[in-house]
Order: sequence, then structure tokens, then C-alpha cells
Amino acid sequence: MLELVLRFLLIGAVAFGGGQAALPLVERISVAETGWLTPTEFSIGIGLAYITPGPVLILAAYVGYHVKGILGAVAATAAVFAVPVVLSAAAAQVVWRLNTSERFRIFGRFASVAAIGLLGTTLLSLGLPLFDLHPALLLGAAAVLVMDQCKISPVLLIFASAFIGGVVGGLRL
Repeated sequence: MLELVLRFLLIGAVAFGGGQAALPLVERISVAETGWLTPTEFSIGIGLAYITPGPVLILAAYVGYHVKGILGAVAATAAVFAVPVVLSAAAAQVVWRLNTSERFRIFGRFASVAAIGLLGTTLLSLGLPLFDLHPALLLGAAAVLVMDQCKISPVLLIFASAFIGGVVGGLRL
């Protein structure tokens, strides 16, 4: 039981990024290193883990159950989340202490303004290429908007667009 808990503490400590990031480590530990599960049993565990939210939780319970029954399932599940919970609690304590600091509050105000500026810059850099759209795309978007707002049939919109396209295309010849 101790080995099960220690191994899942390790998984919880180093597997950042959700279920996809934890899978190779869980597989290495539970199949290759310890032989707790066969590759087939591990595959079944993966299938079970991904039919519900929280694949790491389900996979820890599955492996723990295979190793030590219900007590193993509870122990592995608690162990996989113990390190993140302790780190979160410690970080919350630090932030709580910093919130009483005037310097930290001033920094927070300026950091908020800086974050808004960065978001604005990102919006501009991602949004400016939209203005280089072909006019036909903009007209099409406007036509769909008018169709939706005025409850015009899409069939009528298609025929009107074809007619306008033919007239405009004919004028260019």
C-alpha cells in the first residue's frame, strides 16, 4: 500500500497538464515498472477514465482498486491529488499575506492595466488581418445578418446573391 501511495504522490507532483500529460507516467508506473496492470487492463482503465470527467482521478482509482481493492482506490485517488492540494493551499496563504501589503496591491493595480494593454495588443494583432478580407466575404456576412434579422428565406438569399454576382461580374467584363 505504501508503494501505491508514494507512486501516486509522484504522479500528482510531476504530471502537469491534465490527463493526457499524466497517462505516460501512470502507464510506466502501473504496467512497466510494477506490473500492477497488464497492457490490456491499462487500456481498459484508459477507456473507463475518458468516459467521465476527471480521467486522472478515475485512472488512479482504477489502478488502486486493482492493487489493493477499495482501500487502494481511495488511497491512490487521495495521493494523486495530495501534492496539488497542498501546493494550492500554500500559494493561497502566500497570496492572502501579500494582499495585506500596500506594495502588492499597487503592483496588482498596475499589473491589471498592463494585462489589459497586452490583451488589446493581442486583439489588434489578431484582428487587423480581418480587415484584409475580400469584399465578397463581407457582403456575404452582411447578407446572412440581414437574412437572419429580417427573417428572409435562405433560398431567396441564394437567388439574390447569384443575381447580384452575375450583374456585378457582367459589369466587369
